[in-house]
Amino acid sequence: MACFASLAFILGTVAMTSEATAGAPVDEDAARRQLEFAKVETWRRLYRENDVDGLDAFLADDFVLIGAGGRATAKAQVLADLRENPWVMPTDFLYTVTGIIFPTPNSAIVYGHGDSTRAREGGVCRHSYMSSNVFRFADGRWRPVSSHVSDASCE
Repeated sequence: MACFASLAFILGTVAMTSEATAGAPVDEDAARRQLEFAKVETWRRLYRENDVDGLDAFLADDFVLIGAGGRATAKAQVLADLRENPWVMPTDFLYTVTGIIFPTPNSAIVYGHGDSTRAREGGVCRHSYMSSNVFRFADGRWRPVSSHVSDASCE
């Protein structure tokens, strides 16, 4: 877990240097609640509803997805992929936040794991992955600037 947190910190630090932030959140407890809601509820709803316009407004303009193989995908491609390949979210999908780190008052790394049941040849499996998500606070709200997803397993 320490290695995962270190990687998340490095990715977050790099991503946050791309744009200045403005308007620090006043209360860290409130920020934690806002971040957890954004990650667990808002992000999941946007994907569940295949809401490309909502996702566009939610993600920072400089958002980058870093996949399990290390491939970086810019926001425009993430949106195009969702538009062209609507995602069918497993009904039991759950993302659990296991920690939030604040490298600065205007930046946060939210990390945790996603779990669901998936169909596969010969039956079903328990699908899981780890991820770290960097958020920037600007203009009165938290917006994701990057997401790193680990190798997913299906056992």
